[in-house]
Amino acid sequence: SAVDNLTSPSGKGAVSPTGKQQQPQPGSATSSSAMVITPPKMPKATLKYTDRTNAGQIVTSYNPHNLPTALEVLSSKSTAEKERIETHVACTISPHPSASHPQGSFRHMFTPLEKRAGALEERLNGMSRTICDTFGIKNEDEEMIESMDGVVKSETSENGGDKISTWTPVGLPKQNKVLCVGRICNEAHEGRLNRASIRLEGSRQHSAGSRIQLDLQGLNSNTTDDQGNVQQNKQSYSFFSGQIVAVEGINSSGRTLQASRLLEGAPPPQETLTASELLDYQYGSKSQNGNPLSIVSMCGPFTTKDNLDYDPLVDAILKISADKPDVVILCGPFVDGRQPLVGGEDGSGGAIVEDENGNDRTVSYEYLFATKISALLEEMYANDPELKTQFVLVPSMDDAFLDAVYPQPPLEGLVEGIPMPKEVAAEFGDLGLNHVELAGRENQKGRDGSSRQRRVHCVSNPCTLQINDVTIGVTSTDVLFHISSDECNANLAPGTRLTRIAQHLIQQRSYYPLFPAAKGASLDLSKSKQWEMPIQPDILIVPSKLASFARTVLDTTIVVNPGELTKNTTGGTYAVVDVHPMKRETLESGMAVDGGMEMGKGVQDRVRVDIKRI
Repeated sequence: SAVDNLTSPSGKGAVSPTGKQQQPQPGSATSSSAMVITPPKMPKATLKYTDRTNAGQIVTSYNPHNLPTALEVLSSKSTAEKERIETHVACTISPHPSASHPQGSFRHMFTPLEKRAGALEERLNGMSRTICDTFGIKNEDEEMIESMDGVVKSETSENGGDKISTWTPVGLPKQNKVLCVGRICNEAHEGRLNRASIRLEGSRQHSAGSRIQLDLQGLNSNTTDDQGNVQQNKQSYSFFSGQIVAVEGINSSGRTLQASRLLEGAPPPQETLTASELLDYQYGSKSQNGNPLSIVSMCGPFTTKDNLDYDPLVDAILKISADKPDVVILCGPFVDGRQPLVGGEDGSGGAIVEDENGNDRTVSYEYLFATKISALLEEMYANDPELKTQFVLVPSMDDAFLDAVYPQPPLEGLVEGIPMPKEVAAEFGDLGLNHVELAGRENQKGRDGSSRQRRVHCVSNPCTLQINDVTIGVTSTDVLFHISSDECNANLAPGTRLTRIAQHLIQQRSYYPLFPAAKGASLDLSKSKQWEMPIQPDILIVPSKLASFARTVLDTTIVVNPGELTKNTTGGTYAVVDVHPMKRETLESGMAVDGGMEMGKGVQDRVRVDIKRI
């Protein structure tokens, strides 16, 4: 039959119902001329942004205490109270006082090798001291002094576990258990980290830069105590290049450390405030007045890959105008350098837009920002001059008009005071943000807007912000994806890998602890202190192309990945964070103790996070 004459695309005989290859018989039709059938490739349908049907859908939520949204709280108010809340500026935004992020442009990528090596050494020594202080780790000299002073050594460490061994330089052979602090390195120098290529590098000051192999089998083996009882030692671990850790084990040869315990860093201190300060922020008439603090976080790209119309951002601004949140945090890229229409057809730079006559023309990146981002914000405030919403703009290394160097200073535009029409100023590098401050209030006192509440706050990448009593850490760099591409882990609980990666940022006290940096990420090591995490944030916003989530990390920090506002040619996601006030009775009882006791902010118990589709 005709079916018997068919062959596979490779030219082999047909497959029988039993699964065996049918060999063509000599003289048969299939032995001389076989008909090859190759199924045609069907073009994959491209979903357009305007064709989406799931706008407003909640992707995931963090709401362990079943708190209402800020909009639900507002709907329960009277009409007069609603009007007051919608126009009342309920929060103040400022850089955290302990942060040292860049505040202005700087000369970058001119750091000599010696200075770069010194920055790495300084960070390693600083984190080593922090880990030793946090866990009560002593060296031999300190233990000897304590024994001479008659100090009795405890059988437990300061963190409640078994007693930690004595600190020892990396590479020094010892027959008993030791503890070494060093930086995780990849022996292969390229490719992903794996169990066979993990090395621990010590400091030049204490270990002469020695590197030793880490044998991780001891983290998965069973041990026997003095009574002969078998105990399971199945400790989870997660390693990546540049991570500074403390490893306990036996290094009898000086070349391999047989690990039995792992300390993956030490988180920065948690911030506390007095009951009086918390009461003023959360219930003061000039602040929240007992209402939730509403924060929206969105990350670029803000337009789809097939055009520069910025339709997703237009829809987002319309939603913001209707909901009137207190703060909107916009993370770049604002003008995505990866966009096919950005860069110019001849490679000379510029963005390709369509003019009034339907012809393509090339404009500067700053012009595109001014006409698509700033003009949209200006129109929103011009239509509603009393809008209370404040915007925070975080630059990105993918922005075409910015230097792709980490850390990044705040956005800068044309120097104020130069008399120039708006359209012409955009061609000379003006981002148009000063017009946003003046929209709808040109006749008010202070033409530069300095005497009024600021509408737009330009901050660095990364940044640590203080919004009322809430500390928020933000970086627009996709550090989660970068670490995920290099990480080596074992024994993690199902579904906790992204949480563990986010936890590394806090334990390493850094917004970008990976070294060497991922491809496409340029680090200026001379500014490494400017991407350190000075304090444990209450909310950590880390936009990533990985799955969106909102989870608790290290008990008190809420890590939020809002996702990207656009995905190729369709819409993406954004996050809505509602922080409710503490109970007034709790704060008033705290004020009665010695004029106001120091209290933890407990944001993790009074926050709701919804990640929605645009």
